[in-house]
Amino acid sequence: MGITEPQSTGAVNNPTVASTVESKQFLTLDKFREIFKHVEPNVQINSFELAPGSGRGDNYTASLYRIHLTGQQQNLEDANESKWELNVICKVLPESVVRREAYKSDNLFRNEVEFYTTIIPELLKFQASKTGVEAPLFNSIPKCYSARNDLLIMEDLRIRGFEMPDRIKGLSIEETEAVLLQVAQFHALSLGYKFEHPEKFAKMCSMVSEGLFCASNASWYKNYYERLSKNAIKMVSDVLPADSKYLHALRDFAESSSFFGQMVHLVSAESPLSAICHGDCWANNFLYRYEGDHERVLEVALVDFQLIRYSSIALDIANLLYCCTTKKMRDAHLQALLKVYTVELYRWLEILCTTLPDHCNTLDKFQALFACELKTFGRFALGLALDIIPISTCSSEDAPDLYLNRNDELAEDGAPELNFPPNDLCRQKMSEIVIDMVDGEML
Repeated sequence: MGITEPQSTGAVNNPTVASTVESKQFLTLDKFREIFKHVEPNVQINSFELAPGSGRGDNYTASLYRIHLTGQQQNLEDANESKWELNVICKVLPESVVRREAYKSDNLFRNEVEFYTTIIPELLKFQASKTGVEAPLFNSIPKCYSARNDLLIMEDLRIRGFEMPDRIKGLSIEETEAVLLQVAQFHALSLGYKFEHPEKFAKMCSMVSEGLFCASNASWYKNYYERLSKNAIKMVSDVLPADSKYLHALRDFAESSSFFGQMVHLVSAESPLSAICHGDCWANNFLYRYEGDHERVLEVALVDFQLIRYSSIALDIANLLYCCTTKKMRDAHLQALLKVYTVELYRWLEILCTTLPDHCNTLDKFQALFACELKTFGRFALGLALDIIPISTCSSEDAPDLYLNRNDELAEDGAPELNFPPNDLCRQKMSEIVIDMVDGEML
């Protein structure tokens, strides 16, 4: 999940403070020195300061910390030393083995390590081979200094002025257009690589494992999604009539004993537009740099690649458009937003590919194919909404605190229940997504 302003650390028994103290046993000066001697060989790190990197309700699969490193840098030309400092984000596996198993953190962490060490370097190398100096370049991800099986160290984008959008309010039209352009470029890199180097692409995909919706997780998440489904149906029934076709459609989808199986099928089904996708396109994973007081979006960054998967690109876009925007925006701008995305993606495919496959060798064909995939795979966003909407409409104060649940209180036979108290906004958004899914023939 995303990166936010650090929480204030009050009393000594604050659980976040306790976690920070525990993390110091892992994030040590010696560890930073050992890692950065390969990144900054002319730097001697003397000290570091640590603070929490996410708030309640923002992250449950890893621990995030903001680190301020300070030291001395030696000038190679004259041997003089100057002050050196760097701000980074450290993403750490939960210290508790029980907690790692509860949130399936190991598989998710491996995915992100593979992304930063193998997948994105190869995609960027492919991009460089196809674009000239003057061509636009996809670079909307944080710099990664180190990626190991239990630790990721990335640049702190906050230092460059990036910030998270208001997840409760949802994305504005400008924020949505800006992130769609970046997701389109990322999808184009993956699709283009697939079209140009199918054998290498297949090998790349073998490095990624589905972190959530796989058959082996069905029993683990059974009670978890049964609870989410019941909560969603109750929320929608509070808004819509009992005989509403929308409520019936939600029941058929979410109450079905095969709900998890449907989600597994949606992520694993092969399609003409299957590619390596972000996998977790919701507001907390988009960071923006604005002009003035949020007057204009200058830049967007995509973060958190734990849930990368090989799937239809429509899964990412359905998640983004239906879980991160309002129905009012979708009613007025959905087709225009889809055009922004498809035109940009196709433009990049033309740059990256020597020859496009027959099924998408014109913009019209590509747009028609994507529209078909969105209709086929769009209901995946509703499955995600059962989880995302309660989280995104809940204040940080009301969100469950990861650190308050001690190890011996975690269930041994299923995923922990993260109960976010419903509110009127949550009921409204959940109902509106169901309405749009049915009206859009996705459900």
